[in-house]
Amino acid sequence: MAEKTVIYYYSGSGNSLSVAKHIGEKLGNTDILSVYTLRENSEVPPDYARVGIVTATWFVRPPRIVREMCEKLRISRQQKVFIIATCGGYDGYVCIDLKAILQPKTDFPVQTFMLPMPPNHIVGFSPMPDGINRIYLNHEAKSTGKIAEKIQSGAPTRNRKGINRKFLTGASKSFNSWLGVDRDSVEGGFYASDACTKCGVCEKLCKNGNIHLTEDGVVWGHDCQQCMACIMWCPNQAIRHPNVPEKRRRYRNPNVTLKDMLQSEFHVGE
Repeated sequence: MAEKTVIYYYSGSGNSLSVAKHIGEKLGNTDILSVYTLRENSEVPPDYARVGIVTATWFVRPPRIVREMCEKLRISRQQKVFIIATCGGYDGYVCIDLKAILQPKTDFPVQTFMLPMPPNHIVGFSPMPDGINRIYLNHEAKSTGKIAEKIQSGAPTRNRKGINRKFLTGASKSFNSWLGVDRDSVEGGFYASDACTKCGVCEKLCKNGNIHLTEDGVVWGHDCQQCMACIMWCPNQAIRHPNVPEKRRRYRNPNVTLKDMLQSEFHVGE
């Protein structure tokens, strides 16, 4: 049987979950868990030979919850670690920052990979046309096989140098300010329109526990992680945001279902 692997993922549109499942299928004998499961237990059982992090890129940096859970993560020095950052084109400092956190915890070189996926930050911009998205997804289908082979080999990956951090952070903040998005905000700005049927899907999708269904409707708390799952996956497109035009299309990874998004644990690659 293949060495046992655990992958922790962070995903809103389904892109990173899709990548985690494809990698797991190719590695074999893999458990795939939401990064939020680390809040309950941050110690990785010793029977896992490999520990993976598959995460979206959040304004050229790791999502806040991913960074916090990597800091909290407890592994043995004999467990190998890999990081895959999905992104629209450039992962910024995601791999660099997470590797800096995780490398001191293992005796093996932490492997890092950047994997472009369909851009989908709906508050900032419209999804790409379906034809362009298919190009991204076809590339992902080919790339995950190559990435899995490198993970299995354990060979060190190239240490990529990021663009000047001060410049990149400043450019990102300026761009996000122009879009009306605050990367460091804990306020999501989302609300439910009259199309809301109180089905509760958004509450279940928010693994951060920031959304609650009340008699008066949907209420957002003050700890939004900006994963965009609620607005992307609402069955009635009732979730709105001040910066999202009413007719803007939602993007959902076609290899992932709503049922998948509502789950937090998978096992693939027997």
